[in-house]
Amino acid sequence: MRKLLYLLLPVILMSCTNYLVTNRQSTSKTITIDSTIINDSSVENWINKYKVGLDSLMEVVIGFNEVAMVKNDPEGNLGNFVCDLLLDFVNRNLKDSLNGYSCIVVMNNGGFRSFLPADEIRVKDVFAVMPFDNTLTLLKISGKDLLNLAKQIVKKGGMPIAGLQIIADVITTTLKQTLINGEEISENQYYWVATSNYLANGGDNLSGLLNPIKRIDTPFLIRDIIIEHYKLLTSQNKAAFAKIDGRFIYE
Repeated sequence: MRKLLYLLLPVILMSCTNYLVTNRQSTSKTITIDSTIINDSSVENWINKYKVGLDSLMEVVIGFNEVAMVKNDPEGNLGNFVCDLLLDFVNRNLKDSLNGYSCIVVMNNGGFRSFLPADEIRVKDVFAVMPFDNTLTLLKISGKDLLNLAKQIVKKGGMPIAGLQIIADVITTTLKQTLINGEEISENQYYWVATSNYLANGGDNLSGLLNPIKRIDTPFLIRDIIIEHYKLLTSQNKAAFAKIDGRFIYE
């Protein structure tokens, strides 16, 4: 009996104890980074060791432009150039994944953060246009969803596209026709859309891309595809050229 009391005593004492809960406060301090902060030379030397090599890589000339390429709505030659080269990349390197279905490209002007100048193109110029590590994504969608996507593109005032022609009503700014290789889109057919992982993940709220029948996330950075395209053209002694060709028109 005495042993049982010894075992129960801690439990009884704990049940009779009052615990005081106190609020803990934290303090913060703003540290101003200005001329009074002393540089750490060892850190600077470590950074500069890599910076020199990186800067030299950024200055490498990879190609030439016949004209400057800039983004614009509803259509710009920069968007046409990037979308066309992405479509070419898909058809050359990922054709087996398409299973015979047509492929188009949709990008967004918000993803282009600069322009490509006329004359020499350096690696840094492509990084300026595409500073983010967006990768190429393929989405297999129904014709119904593709028509919905085309309506959204019209509503947004145009987006960079390739492999697709959109005709919109100039008065009502609504979709009139959507053509692939000169033929109307069929709601009962399937199509592939090559785009950035940003748009495939819901960026710009393109609902036409949100319910794909199949999705292929490739490891290819869109920026790297652009760089390799310039290198390919240079190896063929060609300069890059792009123009506004009426792939998005109002009538």
